[in-house]
Amino acid sequence: MALARAREALDAGDFALGRALAEEAVRTADASMKPSRAEARRVLALALLYDDRVEDAQRLADEAIRIARAAGSIKQTALAELALAEVLRTKGDYVLGLKHASRARKLAEREGDPITSTVVLSDYATLLGRLGDDERAREVFDHLVGDGSEDQGAAPLEELPRKEALRVLYNATMTHRAAGRFDLALRILARADALTGGKRTWPIVYARALTLLDMGAYEEVRALLEQTRDEDLRGGWQRAQMITLRANLAMHTGARTEVVEALVTEGLAIEGLTPPLKFGLQRVHAHCLLQKGQYQEAERVGITLMAGAAKGGTRVQAAHSLAIAARGGVSDAWLLRWLGAVACSSGGGAARIEHEALSGLVTEPEPIGQLARNIQATCRARILAHTPPEYRKTMLRTLRLVEQRTAALRLTRREETEAVVTDEIAKVKDEVGIAGGSPAIMRAVSTTARAAKSNANLVLTGETGSGKELFARLAHRLSPGSRNPFVAVNCAAIPQPLLEAELFGHERGAFTGAERSRRGLFVEAEGGTLFLDEVGEMSAAMQAKLLRVLEDGEIRAVGGVKSRKVNVRVVAATHRDLAQMVAERTFREDLYYRLAAITVRIPALRERAEDLPAIARAILAREPATKNHRLDVPGLAVLAEHAWPGNVRELSNVLRVAAAMAEGTVIGRPAMMTALDSSISARGRAKAPTEAGPNLRETTLAALRARHRNEVRELVGRAIASADGNKLKAARSLGVSRQGLYRVLES
Repeated sequence: MALARAREALDAGDFALGRALAEEAVRTADASMKPSRAEARRVLALALLYDDRVEDAQRLADEAIRIARAAGSIKQTALAELALAEVLRTKGDYVLGLKHASRARKLAEREGDPITSTVVLSDYATLLGRLGDDERAREVFDHLVGDGSEDQGAAPLEELPRKEALRVLYNATMTHRAAGRFDLALRILARADALTGGKRTWPIVYARALTLLDMGAYEEVRALLEQTRDEDLRGGWQRAQMITLRANLAMHTGARTEVVEALVTEGLAIEGLTPPLKFGLQRVHAHCLLQKGQYQEAERVGITLMAGAAKGGTRVQAAHSLAIAARGGVSDAWLLRWLGAVACSSGGGAARIEHEALSGLVTEPEPIGQLARNIQATCRARILAHTPPEYRKTMLRTLRLVEQRTAALRLTRREETEAVVTDEIAKVKDEVGIAGGSPAIMRAVSTTARAAKSNANLVLTGETGSGKELFARLAHRLSPGSRNPFVAVNCAAIPQPLLEAELFGHERGAFTGAERSRRGLFVEAEGGTLFLDEVGEMSAAMQAKLLRVLEDGEIRAVGGVKSRKVNVRVVAATHRDLAQMVAERTFREDLYYRLAAITVRIPALRERAEDLPAIARAILAREPATKNHRLDVPGLAVLAEHAWPGNVRELSNVLRVAAAMAEGTVIGRPAMMTALDSSISARGRAKAPTEAGPNLRETTLAALRARHRNEVRELVGRAIASADGNKLKAARSLGVSRQGLYRVLES
């Protein structure tokens, strides 16, 4: 039957097959009006839940309950109520989920079927553990796996089908492990071994490996994994669990980051991964980022994990940690994200995660530090008290290692984020035009300044208009090659066929119009810095050529036969998520790692609202036409009311228009509101499809003149590019004198 095969497929982790078979079972049951209609919907609801289709799963679980009640089947009603409880837990509605689980428990007791009662009670206790109610979960599991199971109407484990009995033991082990009761977890695993006569089953091996991993018994974990053959694993689900264990073991035993990341990549490539498995692998990836010092990238991964974990984990921990982490300038943000996200993943109290999180807080100023030390001591004692005597020394060594490593990482992170910017760095910062002194911008300046001292390539990420080129200039000015040229190029503004010639140069006759040889930007930037803006827009062919240059340090001009050594530091920038592009295979992974030796994220303007007055003053002072203008208090208030999706670039345009609209040199609220409305309207027109020609209506004369200047500059730039850099030839093609062309360029 399709229904029985669907259940087997879900148990084996083949969720795609299980969903297809469950859908077939629903169609068959509906066509014949069989009693299995409710059960088929329940199984399909669980299959859809694995596929993260929560709303559809809830609809089917509700239908299953309604059909089972109409048929008078207490057993199917109880199981459907339990399925709905799991769906609601995944959605984050824990109170209602627990209500339906309790209802399922009462129905199972009324039914009087020991097997049904055992299944329901096991899942009910697991749900209690995930909600953090460890004591009640322990009570239920004690009844199920101990001598008192008959008091709950459940069957003794020996009377259950082996699959159901092992499921109960697995759930009990994972719940006790999350709560830090490792002695009980190992005792239950021994019971599972006795039940199977020593025959290895993957779920029990997996639970044992996780428990030993938590206690720091790494050699036992390694031996356990080495004894497991690939043919013992059923489907991609169990293979992903194996890879996750190997990645965690490698990370804890000090393996090279590249080895751990290779395992993570292999695991994520498996099709049909459930959200918890993806979470586990991505969490290891984020730890690798922390080890490499890429804290900001790790924090972004943490936020993503947090968003997913908050749906189906411990909601209180997740919501509180996310709310605190979202506040700007909170030094503990990264730690709080880990606390919430990992607790959500592990379920229950997550004793080891709680201990690790507290280890990162003991270095904080009083009273937080003292409070964290007191709670940590209690947490450590509780974990050791529930660790079997033969593993106690190993556990104590593991806990102390975690405390030392986490506290050291926390101190290093605080030193970096709170680094004092020297007078020299501050002076260069002002000279290149970076305004503001918020914690967000000063962290970016401090990180860029440290990165500038090395010759490693640098990637600047951030939204369009956030000032990435200014940070590239800052990195150049603070680098050992500051006396050499800084050359910038926008990779998105140059047609891809011409970008190679622009970067590497070309020989005479290399292509139509190449009347003479021309050296490329790599040569022009010799000894200095080449800034590649919008590097994410490069074609695949150009990415391959850039990678070769970064690996070999040699370039070859288009049409040339000889290679030339170059010594250039590359600073790249993009508003896109290069890591996501790598995952989607639209950006080369090897090029990404070559470019992103160091990554600095430039904060968006809305993340540093306290900098708005300083940035506005700097913009007004920079332009000759507005250098005498200033914003009054109501005008400054308008700045704080807008989200600035276009960042500094949008703010600059708005201030130019506002200055032109102001009566006199004081820019007030009316002028700012008019300029802001113009900016919002222009953005709306840019997003809307244009059916007729371009809209020539301009808000102000100043805006019209600015647009004209930009169009002239673009026209001149295209003419010079077509003339292969020959300005006299470009001037003739435009119908102006050479002096006229220079006047345009100077303006």
